[in-house]
Amino acid sequence: MENNIEVTVDKSHLITIGERLYGESIELIRELVNNAYDADATEAHIEIKDEEITISDNGIGMDIEGLKQYFNIGSPYKKIHRKSLRFGRVRIGEFGIGKFAVLSACPYFEVWTKKGNFQGRVIFDKEEWEKTPDVWHLPLQVESVDQARQDGTVVTLKKLKKKFNLADIEKRLIESVPIRAPEFTVFVNGKKITAKYIPGHRIPFLEGTDFGVVHGEIIITPLSHSDIKEAGIECKVKQVTVKKDFFGIENWGMNAARITGEVNADFLPITSDRSGFVRDSDEFRAFRKVMERVLERVKKVVEELFDYKENRRTKRVLTEVLDRIKTSLIQNP
Repeated sequence: MENNIEVTVDKSHLITIGERLYGESIELIRELVNNAYDADATEAHIEIKDEEITISDNGIGMDIEGLKQYFNIGSPYKKIHRKSLRFGRVRIGEFGIGKFAVLSACPYFEVWTKKGNFQGRVIFDKEEWEKTPDVWHLPLQVESVDQARQDGTVVTLKKLKKKFNLADIEKRLIESVPIRAPEFTVFVNGKKITAKYIPGHRIPFLEGTDFGVVHGEIIITPLSHSDIKEAGIECKVKQVTVKKDFFGIENWGMNAARITGEVNADFLPITSDRSGFVRDSDEFRAFRKVMERVLERVKKVVEELFDYKENRRTKRVLTEVLDRIKTSLIQNP
């Protein structure tokens, strides 16, 4: 006689995953904005209040099937359908669990959405959820369709447990959201978020591996603009910063503070919380070899720029000396 053991999951683990998925609550805003990008939105608006945060977009929205997919924990949908329908964007999401990261900041959230002739709202209330251990359903309110409203999705976080600093949010969004992508703009409390221009000598690069392309740009900033807090290279997957790395430039002395930039490698495997890479993978090892070659070239350019600057300084000093001698000869023939 064959015996079977049923595999079950305790309902409380959903709360645990949401509350502990990210080390910082600010990551949940990044996650929701990237969901808007994946849904082919051209705009995402974030409104921050003391006890409430709203993230709204004008993406394709969701019908009932879309909502079921949205609340399917660990769904492989975005891995299978890697490109969006309208713009053909390479989707950022992979694991289907990030939406519950909002629980790290609040116990209650609503998802309102409209797609064509469907409009509805789903409510997640942690307190109500925990009252019924064996019930996995969420209340869905199907609404009369407002044809004056465009398709899209609005996620509202209520009863916030933490305060959010606007400057920190803007900085994190610049790092971790594809704000340079065409036809995609992000606003925080009405302010458009744009990437900061960094002056300096730019070195673009494009390298191939067995797994895909590695491309980006390294910037050697002037000493007058160098800042060790801004130094390092942002490593991006699908236009989103996963981690900042130095690749050994921290050993370059004072020049380390001058090196910044970004590198894109969409083939890199990342951890489920999107905070790092799977470092023991063949893909990551190939990536590291490419970056070692790139940084060797960068180091030579840094040395050349230093020599050039020194030559200019020497030439300027020599010119000043010759001018003084010339003036002296004229005054004292």
